[in-house]
Amino acid sequence: MTKMLLLIASSLVMAICSSAFPASHHQQINGRYLETIVLNNTVDLDPEGTFRLDWDLVYEIPTNPLVVLEIQVQTSGWFSLRFTSTDLTLGDYFYGAYDPNKPSDNFFLDKHCQLFEGIGCETPEGPREDIRNDFQLVSFEFKSGYSMMRIARLADTGNNLQDVVITPGPMMIGWAWSAGIYNEFGLLTLIEKFGFQTVTLIE
Repeated sequence: MTKMLLLIASSLVMAICSSAFPASHHQQINGRYLETIVLNNTVDLDPEGTFRLDWDLVYEIPTNPLVVLEIQVQTSGWFSLRFTSTDLTLGDYFYGAYDPNKPSDNFFLDKHCQLFEGIGCETPEGPREDIRNDFQLVSFEFKSGYSMMRIARLADTGNNLQDVVITPGPMMIGWAWSAGIYNEFGLLTLIEKFGFQTVTLIE
Protein backbone atom coordinates (compact mmCIF):
# COMPACT_ATOMS: atom_id res chain seq x y z
CA MET A 1 0.00 0.00 0.00
CA THR A 2 2.85 2.37 0.89
CA LYS A 3 4.52 1.71 -2.48
CA MET A 4 1.23 2.38 -4.27
CA LEU A 5 0.81 5.72 -2.47
CA LEU A 6 4.37 6.71 -3.36
CA LEU A 7 3.73 5.89 -7.02
CA ILE A 8 0.55 7.97 -7.03
CA ALA A 9 2.33 10.89 -5.34
CA SER A 10 5.19 10.70 -7.85
CA SER A 11 2.74 10.71 -10.73
CA LEU A 12 0.98 13.77 -9.35
CA VAL A 13 4.27 15.65 -8.92
CA MET A 14 5.29 14.82 -12.50
CA ALA A 15 1.92 15.96 -13.81
CA ILE A 16 2.14 19.25 -11.91
CA CYS A 17 5.68 19.89 -13.17
CA SER A 18 4.67 19.07 -16.73
CA SER A 19 1.80 21.54 -16.64
CA ALA A 20 3.86 24.25 -14.96
CA PHE A 21 6.82 23.84 -17.31
CA PRO A 22 5.49 22.41 -20.58
CA ALA A 23 8.13 20.97 -22.90
CA SER A 24 9.16 23.42 -25.59
CA HIS A 25 8.23 22.38 -29.12
CA HIS A 26 11.87 22.36 -30.19
CA GLN A 27 12.69 19.70 -27.59
CA GLN A 28 10.54 17.30 -29.60
CA ILE A 29 12.72 17.72 -32.69
CA ASN A 30 15.20 14.90 -33.13
CA GLY A 31 18.59 15.94 -31.76
CA ARG A 32 20.41 13.87 -34.35
CA TYR A 33 18.67 15.81 -37.12
CA LEU A 34 19.71 19.13 -35.60
CA GLU A 35 23.26 17.85 -35.23
CA THR A 36 23.62 16.95 -38.90
CA ILE A 37 21.83 19.78 -40.72
CA VAL A 38 24.06 22.20 -42.61
CA LEU A 39 24.08 25.73 -41.21
CA ASN A 40 24.12 28.07 -44.19
CA ASN A 41 24.83 31.38 -42.46
CA THR A 42 28.02 32.48 -40.75
CA VAL A 43 29.56 35.58 -39.19
CA ASP A 44 32.83 36.26 -37.40
CA LEU A 45 31.59 38.19 -34.40
CA ASP A 46 35.23 38.86 -33.58
CA PRO A 47 37.01 40.22 -36.68
CA GLU A 48 40.21 38.63 -35.35
CA GLY A 49 38.63 35.18 -35.65
CA THR A 50 38.27 34.13 -32.02
CA PHE A 51 34.46 33.94 -32.03
CA ARG A 52 32.42 32.63 -34.96
CA LEU A 53 28.68 32.05 -35.17
CA ASP A 54 26.96 29.76 -37.71
CA TRP A 55 23.18 29.46 -37.85
CA ASP A 56 20.10 28.40 -39.76
CA LEU A 57 16.35 28.14 -39.24
CA VAL A 58 14.02 25.15 -38.96
CA TYR A 59 10.39 26.02 -39.66
CA GLU A 60 8.50 23.32 -37.75
CA ILE A 61 6.22 26.19 -36.67
CA PRO A 62 5.78 28.54 -39.65
CA THR A 63 5.48 31.70 -37.54
CA ASN A 64 8.04 30.75 -34.89
CA PRO A 65 11.14 29.10 -36.34
CA LEU A 66 13.68 27.12 -34.39
CA VAL A 67 17.00 28.96 -34.53
CA VAL A 68 19.92 26.52 -34.67
CA LEU A 69 23.21 28.14 -33.62
CA GLU A 70 26.75 26.82 -33.60
CA ILE A 71 29.30 28.76 -31.57
CA GLN A 72 33.00 28.29 -32.32
CA VAL A 73 35.33 30.01 -29.86
CA GLN A 74 39.11 29.95 -29.62
CA THR A 75 39.22 29.01 -25.95
CA SER A 76 38.98 26.08 -23.59
CA GLY A 77 37.20 28.38 -21.14
CA TRP A 78 33.65 29.63 -20.84
CA PHE A 79 31.92 31.73 -23.51
CA SER A 80 28.66 33.60 -23.91
CA LEU A 81 26.31 34.91 -26.57
CA ARG A 82 23.79 37.69 -25.92
CA PHE A 83 20.60 38.74 -27.66
CA THR A 84 19.63 42.34 -26.90
CA SER A 85 16.10 43.76 -26.84
CA THR A 86 15.36 46.57 -29.30
CA ASP A 87 15.01 49.10 -26.48
CA LEU A 88 18.40 47.98 -25.07
CA THR A 89 16.95 47.18 -21.64
CA LEU A 90 17.10 43.36 -21.57
CA GLY A 91 20.05 41.08 -22.21
CA ASP A 92 19.27 37.42 -22.97
CA TYR A 93 22.39 35.28 -22.54
CA PHE A 94 23.61 31.82 -23.43
CA TYR A 95 26.56 30.68 -21.33
CA GLY A 96 28.52 27.58 -22.26
CA ALA A 97 31.71 25.76 -21.33
CA TYR A 98 33.21 22.45 -22.38
CA ASP A 99 36.33 20.97 -20.80
CA PRO A 100 36.95 17.41 -22.04
CA ASN A 101 39.43 16.89 -19.21
CA LYS A 102 37.03 17.95 -16.46
CA PRO A 103 33.40 17.14 -17.38
CA SER A 104 32.15 18.47 -14.04
CA ASP A 105 32.98 22.00 -15.26
CA ASN A 106 30.82 21.69 -18.38
CA PHE A 107 27.60 23.69 -18.58
CA PHE A 108 25.09 25.36 -20.85
CA LEU A 109 22.92 28.00 -19.23
CA ASP A 110 20.11 30.40 -20.10
CA LYS A 111 20.58 33.74 -18.30
CA HIS A 112 19.26 37.28 -18.36
CA CYS A 113 19.74 40.72 -16.85
CA GLN A 114 18.47 44.26 -17.08
CA LEU A 115 20.99 46.33 -19.02
CA PHE A 116 22.63 49.62 -18.17
CA GLU A 117 22.77 51.84 -21.25
CA GLY A 118 22.48 48.75 -23.46
CA ILE A 119 25.95 47.48 -22.58
CA GLY A 120 26.42 45.71 -19.24
CA CYS A 121 24.15 44.43 -16.49
CA GLU A 122 22.73 46.89 -13.98
CA THR A 123 23.76 44.68 -11.07
CA PRO A 124 27.38 43.77 -10.26
CA GLU A 125 26.68 40.04 -9.98
CA GLY A 126 25.91 39.89 -13.69
CA PRO A 127 23.29 37.78 -15.49
CA ARG A 128 21.06 35.47 -13.48
CA GLU A 129 19.82 32.04 -14.53
CA ASP A 130 16.36 31.91 -16.08
CA ILE A 131 13.60 29.99 -14.35
CA ARG A 132 13.59 27.71 -17.40
CA ASN A 133 16.42 26.88 -19.80
CA ASP A 134 15.01 27.41 -23.28
CA PHE A 135 18.17 26.29 -25.07
CA GLN A 136 18.50 22.76 -26.38
CA LEU A 137 22.05 21.42 -26.33
CA VAL A 138 22.66 19.63 -29.63
CA SER A 139 26.39 18.85 -29.67
CA PHE A 140 29.74 19.98 -28.30
CA GLU A 141 33.42 19.24 -28.85
CA PHE A 142 36.88 20.75 -28.46
CA LYS A 143 38.98 20.60 -31.61
CA SER A 144 42.12 22.36 -32.86
CA GLY A 145 42.03 24.91 -30.05
CA TYR A 146 38.33 25.76 -30.47
CA SER A 147 35.32 25.01 -28.29
CA MET A 148 32.36 24.22 -30.54
CA MET A 149 28.84 24.03 -29.20
CA ARG A 150 25.64 23.66 -31.23
CA ILE A 151 22.42 24.79 -29.55
CA ALA A 152 18.84 25.56 -30.58
CA ARG A 153 15.96 27.67 -29.31
CA LEU A 154 12.68 28.99 -30.61
CA ALA A 155 12.72 32.54 -31.92
CA ASP A 156 9.96 33.30 -29.41
CA THR A 157 10.29 31.10 -26.33
CA GLY A 158 7.22 32.57 -24.65
CA ASN A 159 9.31 33.71 -21.68
CA ASN A 160 9.05 37.42 -22.43
CA LEU A 161 10.27 38.52 -19.00
CA GLN A 162 13.63 36.78 -19.31
CA ASP A 163 14.14 35.99 -23.02
CA VAL A 164 14.49 38.30 -26.00
CA VAL A 165 12.43 37.42 -29.06
CA ILE A 166 14.66 36.87 -32.09
CA THR A 167 12.91 39.01 -34.68
CA PRO A 168 13.42 39.50 -38.44
CA GLY A 169 15.96 42.17 -39.26
CA PRO A 170 19.13 43.43 -37.55
CA MET A 171 19.70 42.62 -33.88
CA MET A 172 22.51 43.55 -31.52
CA ILE A 173 24.48 40.42 -30.63
CA GLY A 174 26.95 40.46 -27.77
CA TRP A 175 29.73 37.93 -27.31
CA ALA A 176 32.41 37.17 -24.74
CA TRP A 177 34.86 34.49 -23.77
CA SER A 178 37.34 33.69 -21.03
CA ALA A 179 40.62 31.77 -20.95
CA GLY A 180 39.35 29.63 -18.06
CA ILE A 181 36.11 28.41 -16.51
CA TYR A 182 36.29 28.66 -12.71
CA ASN A 183 38.82 30.37 -10.46
CA GLU A 184 40.01 29.10 -7.07
CA PHE A 185 36.92 30.60 -5.42
CA GLY A 186 34.50 28.71 -7.67
CA LEU A 187 33.52 31.83 -9.62
CA LEU A 188 33.68 32.25 -13.37
CA THR A 189 37.05 33.50 -14.54
CA LEU A 190 37.35 37.03 -15.88
CA ILE A 191 36.40 37.96 -19.44
CA GLU A 192 39.34 37.80 -21.82
CA LYS A 193 37.61 39.39 -24.80
CA PHE A 194 34.14 40.68 -25.69
CA GLY A 195 32.32 42.75 -28.26
CA PHE A 196 29.07 43.59 -30.02
CA GLN A 197 27.91 43.28 -33.59
CA THR A 198 24.65 43.85 -35.45
CA VAL A 199 23.52 40.63 -37.12
CA THR A 200 20.39 39.60 -39.03
CA LEU A 201 19.54 36.07 -37.92
CA ILE A 202 16.10 36.06 -39.57
CA GLU A 203 15.56 37.85 -42.88
